[in-house]
Amino acid sequence: MNKKHILIVDDEADFSQVVADLLEQNHYKADIAHTGAQALEKAKHNPDLILLDRKLPDMDGFEICRKIRDNKRLRGTPIIIISARGESIDKIEGLYVGADDYITKPFHIDELFARIDAVLRRSRFSKSVEEDKPELIAELNRIIKNDLITPFFQPIFLTRSFEPLGVEVLSRPPIDSPLSNPELLFKAALAYGTYYELEMLVWRKAIFKWKNSAKKGKIFLNCSPYLVEDDRFDDTIIQKFEISPSDVVLEITERSAVKDYAMFLGKLAGLKRLGLGVAVDDVGSGFASLDTIAELKPDFVKIDIMLVRDIHMDYLKQNIAEAVIFFCKKSGIFTIAEGIEKVEELLKVTGLGVDALQGYFLARPAPEIDLACKAAV
Repeated sequence: MNKKHILIVDDEADFSQVVADLLEQNHYKADIAHTGAQALEKAKHNPDLILLDRKLPDMDGFEICRKIRDNKRLRGTPIIIISARGESIDKIEGLYVGADDYITKPFHIDELFARIDAVLRRSRFSKSVEEDKPELIAELNRIIKNDLITPFFQPIFLTRSFEPLGVEVLSRPPIDSPLSNPELLFKAALAYGTYYELEMLVWRKAIFKWKNSAKKGKIFLNCSPYLVEDDRFDDTIIQKFEISPSDVVLEITERSAVKDYAMFLGKLAGLKRLGLGVAVDDVGSGFASLDTIAELKPDFVKIDIMLVRDIHMDYLKQNIAEAVIFFCKKSGIFTIAEGIEKVEELLKVTGLGVDALQGYFLARPAPEIDLACKAAV
């Protein structure tokens, strides 16, 4: 198996060498550049991914990113910008110049590997989307026309009583489809202009099933900026499903994709005035930082699985989670810990004061709505 080639571009020799050693230990091939000129020269060797420092002695990281995106031969190279600057405006600018992700120093090495894996996976999907365009367009149309999406439901439980707070809706395409991977399905829908139709299909089927079951609590619907920014998405959208707005929570994903923040926030504010709840997903990693919470003013915050995983063994993760929970309690925001797979994780986040719990240890996603907690608690 060929090792993925990662180019590290950073003027701090010690930092870049430590990252290179860790990558090599985890079966990657690592190369290092300390200047922008070196980075552009080494990029010609077609690395599978570039870890790019925001500031270099001879060139700004954003300028390097633009130069790579302007180069027809190199423009498909995935780029993750690494920076000590974590302000939203820097992250947004980095994405506008063509970066695939943005990570702030200091970071946990597990987070770096998770981001590398996610960006490489998306890159593979992008190539598949482009190479198999006619087949995928036909398959997308078939799935939408014939309602071939199965909504799965994963319960969320209150920490104190283990009573259900509600369910999160997940999408499952046909298993025999070339778009059987949900991430590839929605990426293809976005590329070929059917994202709104696909997401509305998911919402319609999920809400219908939820309304006709022994409903209890709220229904959490994933809500991407691509959906919110569509002209058809407005404050009448929930009325079409004949459901009480107070029963619905919009779970905001992929905040990095927001193009017009003023419009995005305005639409969310209109929906909140109707009584819908808003949740921020993946807090503790990616773009879901405290400033994101301050901007979106959510009712719920979901603490990311990468922060919850083995949290009982990691004091840094515990400190971050404790800070997020404290911040949310002071702000009147309800917290949910995602991805709980072990009793030790459950006990730790409960001890830190999280309000609700979600994960395989408690209940797995299923096509039927089952609100029973499977954990021995």
